[in-house]
Amino acid sequence: MGMHAIRRLIAVAAVAALSVPLGLTSSGAAAQQPAGAVKSAAAAPLPGAYISPWGSAQVTIGDETLAWMEREGIALEAISPFVMDADGRGFSMPIGSTAGDGLDAKGRIFYPGGLRIRHQASGKSITLQSTFIRVMPTPAYSAGVSIDGEKLREEVVIAESTYVEVMAGARPSPTGFRIKKAPFYVTQEAADLLAAATGATAPRAGSLFGTLTPNFDYVPGAATPPSFPTFP
Repeated sequence: MGMHAIRRLIAVAAVAALSVPLGLTSSGAAAQQPAGAVKSAAAAPLPGAYISPWGSAQVTIGDETLAWMEREGIALEAISPFVMDADGRGFSMPIGSTAGDGLDAKGRIFYPGGLRIRHQASGKSITLQSTFIRVMPTPAYSAGVSIDGEKLREEVVIAESTYVEVMAGARPSPTGFRIKKAPFYVTQEAADLLAAATGATAPRAGSLFGTLTPNFDYVPGAATPPSFPTFP
């Protein structure tokens, strides 16, 4: 087996390690949770439990979500260490244990940053923080929700994906592995919450919230270690 194939197997195995104990979800079959469902409280990351020490992630917001934001007069702001792209069509963040990320006992990767949604017509401000990427029971982006500074919910599933779609983007990289453009779709729960909080038309449940491209690095500050070949 060539080095190219070996590196691909490493990347797929790393992603599969998250999914095998949890069961696979067929494409498009991720279950929506009702708006009234009880959510678990935030949990601190487990000491020493993380996917990688270093890394970065890029979120590209979906065209339908961007059109909804423009139509409804909604502005999106990043809460540090999240950083909005200059064109406003996405945001990035550092990831890895050195950035404060970690796995918790509830099957979530914790991220210290967040997002703030400002609705011009109502004057409402919706804060999504703390931020989690769930690995069980299905891949999902979830967050605590506050409205005008008052905590509303400890955790709401904002968008979700499937293991099939996440693993399809698994690739080796010179310093570890990456997942390329994993799609996350708006949940009915998030759509209902946004409509109720602002009085605006809800985003369409099932529409593409955006794609996530995380790079998990195991070598600090090294773009191309000499022992690792570079692959697309």
